[in-house]
Amino acid sequence: MILPVKTRPPETSACPMATVDSLSALLSFVGQDSTELVHLPRPAPPGAADALARLRLVPDEPFFRADIRANPACAVDCAASSFCLSGLARDAVRTDMAILVDAIRHAAPTLPLRLRMECVDDDACRRLHQDRTGWRLIVTYRGEGTFWLLPETNEVGQAAAWDVLLLRGWRGEQVPGVLHKSPPMPDGAPPRLLFVLDLPEAG
Repeated sequence: MILPVKTRPPETSACPMATVDSLSALLSFVGQDSTELVHLPRPAPPGAADALARLRLVPDEPFFRADIRANPACAVDCAASSFCLSGLARDAVRTDMAILVDAIRHAAPTLPLRLRMECVDDDACRRLHQDRTGWRLIVTYRGEGTFWLLPETNEVGQAAAWDVLLLRGWRGEQVPGVLHKSPPMPDGAPPRLLFVLDLPEAG
């Protein structure tokens, strides 16, 4: 769903974006409709960024698994083995995905949880938009991270690799407080590695 950039009415007191310093703080925003984007800056685990940079990732169809609550470990293992991930890079990504899946399952235990791993080598999602989902957690493990825009102030931000973003999805006829898009992919740039968890019925 691509939404136009509009200005939020001046009478609102909502704070559409927050930056936090822990995963528990980030997940505490699930269900709080006044906040549309939560950003958790994080460093990569030791050696992980270099290991990922050396890998020749092979773009293919995104790995997708619907409602992983019955067997989250299997979904994480399969995702971590996609696109020719191997060695230290695979281990670091798998460990981080498992932590994130476990944390979001505890934050919203009754909701379906969808997992997607994607190796992106084009300008996918290049227009500013909100997603048609309840809540979406995004981590870019390799490459540039997601851009966001606060239409009311024209403030632009960008996540770094390994940062966690929690994005609230589109809510009916709302005026969006935060829009986001993928970074551009210059010719010859190595593919980005993107991990996504969706809570499709949240909120």
